[in-house]
Amino acid sequence: MTYQNYSLKQLQQIDAAHHLHPFTDHKELREVGSRIISRADGPFIYDSEGTEILDGMAGLWCVNVGYGRDELAEAASAQMKELPYYNSFFKCSTPTPVLLSKKLAEIAPNHVSQVFYGSSGSEANDTALRLVRHYWALEGKPEKNRIISRKMAYHGSTVAGTSLGGMEPMHKQLGGAVPNIVHVMMPYAYELALPGESDHDFGLRAAKAVEDAILEAGPEKVAAFIGEPVMGAGGVKIPPVSYWPEVQRICRKYDVLLMLDEVITGYGRTGEWFAAQTYGVEPDTITTAKALTSGYQPLSALLVGDRISATLVEKGGEFYHGYTYSGHPVACAVALKNLEIIEREGLVDRVRNDTGP
Repeated sequence: MTYQNYSLKQLQQIDAAHHLHPFTDHKELREVGSRIISRADGPFIYDSEGTEILDGMAGLWCVNVGYGRDELAEAASAQMKELPYYNSFFKCSTPTPVLLSKKLAEIAPNHVSQVFYGSSGSEANDTALRLVRHYWALEGKPEKNRIISRKMAYHGSTVAGTSLGGMEPMHKQLGGAVPNIVHVMMPYAYELALPGESDHDFGLRAAKAVEDAILEAGPEKVAAFIGEPVMGAGGVKIPPVSYWPEVQRICRKYDVLLMLDEVITGYGRTGEWFAAQTYGVEPDTITTAKALTSGYQPLSALLVGDRISATLVEKGGEFYHGYTYSGHPVACAVALKNLEIIEREGLVDRVRNDTGP
């Protein structure tokens, strides 16, 4: 039986009886009932009653090529028929993650050439946290394990992702965060600039908060700084242009790794493939997901800079980390086709140049 055989009220009753939604007051939801989104096309979604809604959020900042792309459905179908699943453990791989890794290395910043796959941005940030700490341990500096993040940052909903993020309500429900993660001010001039302070000067002051946290802990104990190029779930907060170059200078000065969370900004949203290129910085890791497949399949890709990957390969031995669906062949097939569409239709250039279709 398909969902068309159910009324809206029946679907709402079943939803309330069995489905726990993310980031939801469940009592309130069950009092009003869920809006059931049943189909989508282009930039529009449609609820079960036929109401047309412009999807200004593109799902959750992820459906970059729009809904109803037959090519993506066909790529998934073809891969499912040929090889629906195999894992990347036991010295195995499948063709689509191999080819996707090559493509991602081509569009990433020049110093980034390795990829680790998961199914969500949260998983990718978990991986990034483990990887940077593991990197310093391999380099003989296990005490260099503190991560500096920012207040109101969002880096996912796993224990590690919540700990990296700076959302106080999430921290209160966590009941114990991952240790050695500290949070500094966000680069949001609208709320935090002093009277008469220019955007340029505010950006430098916000970056200095990172430096102050490094000095307070001691550079020998700080592994990395993590930040979203443009803060997303914590409010769309665009930093002053002076901020990111100064943060990079500070990180390099104290030999602190730079981690960018591009789960929202990646794959064209800022007019370059990655916001790292927009802001002219060279991060050691780039967390991506969402628009990698335009949301048509769950897939994340942690892009790893050559400094970390060289140490991992040459000094690492086995990296005891991974997921059942790391490099899932169907998700990677969809990602390859999605990137092809973005490239073929010039979507990244259109974001930058605002030339329209």
